Amino acid sequence: MIKPRDLKKITQKLLDLTKQVHLQEPQNKSSHPIRFFAGKHPFSPLGNSFGTEWWLTQRGRDCYEDIANMARSCDPQLRGGDRESFGKIIDKSLQENANNNKIFNVDKIVFRQANNLLEARAVDNIDEFVSRLWSEIHANLVKSMTDWLVLYPLHRVKSHSFILGFDGMSLLSSSDADRWQELSSHYSDAKYWNPALGTWAEGMDRDSFKDFQLVPTWLVCEVSGTALGSKKLAARQMRTFLAVLFSYLENRIPLLLYKSGADKAFYSIQFPKDATQVGCGSVCDSIGNLLPPLLEAIDVQPETLSEVQDWYVQRASSPDPVKKRATTASHFIHYGIIHDDLERFLHFFFALDALFGERHKVEQTIIDGIKQTFPINTTWEKRVEKLFDLRSDLVHGGASEISDWKELEGYRRLFKSEPLKDVKTAAMAALRTYMKP
Repeated sequence: MIKPRDLKKITQKLLDLTKQVHLQEPQNKSSHPIRFFAGKHPFSPLGNSFGTEWWLTQRGRDCYEDIANMARSCDPQLRGGDRESFGKIIDKSLQENANNNKIFNVDKIVFRQANNLLEARAVDNIDEFVSRLWSEIHANLVKSMTDWLVLYPLHRVKSHSFILGFDGMSLLSSSDADRWQELSSHYSDAKYWNPALGTWAEGMDRDSFKDFQLVPTWLVCEVSGTALGSKKLAARQMRTFLAVLFSYLENRIPLLLYKSGADKAFYSIQFPKDATQVGCGSVCDSIGNLLPPLLEAIDVQPETLSEVQDWYVQRASSPDPVKKRATTASHFIHYGIIHDDLERFLHFFFALDALFGERHKVEQTIIDGIKQTFPINTTWEKRVEKLFDLRSDLVHGGASEISDWKELEGYRRLFKSEPLKDVKTAAMAALRTYMKP
C-alpha cells in the first residue's frame, strides 16, 4: 500500500506527464513522435481502436523515469521492478487508455482538439482524472511482477542446505536433490536444470556457463519483480547475506579474505514462476562479482548459520533507521570483501560511517560506536583515531596508498597490527553487534 503522501507525489508527477504528451506536433523538434494503435486490444474487431500519433517531450521522458523510481521506492509490491521496464509500461498504459472514455475525451485525441493529454481529459476534476489514470498504470505495473528463483554459485564454499527465513534467502547444497526438487517445482524450467552439474537436461538446447560447473553450494534468492529488477534486488539481498556471513567467519578463518588466481564468478541463473508471462523459462546474466575467488575452501557450520539468522531476527525487530544503517553497512562490507587494499580499507571505513556516523561529528560518533563494539579492549579508541587519520589522508590527498601513510610504522609498532586488518575487524564486529540489545 502506498502512503497518501507518496501517492500525491506520484500523481503530481503523472499530472506533469500528461502536459508533456502533445496531441499536435510542436514546433520544438526535440519532441519524440510516437505512433500507435490505441486500446488494450487494438486489433480486436469488437474494439474501438484507432491509429494515432502524439509527441513526447524530453521532460515527459524524465517524468517516465521519475514515476518509475517513485513507484519502486514507495510501493513494497513493486520493489523488484526496474526503471527501464516500468518506463515502457507507463508509456504502454497511456497508449492502451487513449480510447478509454472514462479517462479521456476520445474525440479530442482522435481529431486533435486539445494541445495535450491533460486538456483531453474526460472529467473536469483533475484529481479524479489523475487518479483514474494512475489506477490503470499501477495495475499494469503490478501485473508485470512475477516470482523468480535466482541462483549464484558459491565456489569453494561448502554448506548444507539452509533456509534463512528472511529476504527470500537460502543456501542450496548442490547434492541436495530433495531440496532442489522442492525449489524447482515452483519455477517454470528449473526442473530441467541440474545444480549439481550446472547443466541442462538432455534435449534442452541451452548453453551452460563454466561459472556453474563444480559448484558445491548455491546462494539462492526467491524474489518478485521484473527480470532485470528481480536480479538487482536479489543481488542486494545476497550482498547483505554474504557480508553478515563473512562477519561471523572473520575471526574463525585466518585467510578468509585471501584470494586465489581463479576466475571470478559474475553470472547468475534465474527462473520465472510463469514462463508465459515473461516470455522465457530462464535467464543467465551477469549479476556482478558477489564472491571473490577464495584461496581456502570454507566449510560453513550450522552454528554459524544460526548466528547469521539471529542477526536477521534482530534487524527485523529494529526501528527503520537502524535497519537502514545495518543494511547499508552490510553492502559496504561486501564491497570491501570483493576489493583489495586501498578500496577495501575505504569500504570498511564507509561501513563504520554507515553504522555510527552523524553529520558534523563523524569522527567522534564512530569512536563512540567502536568503544561500544569493544568495551573491554581499551586500545580500540586510540586505534580508530589513527584509522580515521589514515582515512582522511587517503580521501584528501595525503596518501594514495596505505603504504604511503607517514604514520604506518608507528601504528604497527604501537598496536602490533595492520590498519587494513584492524578496520576489517572493526567493521565486521560492529555489524555483528550493532543491533544487539
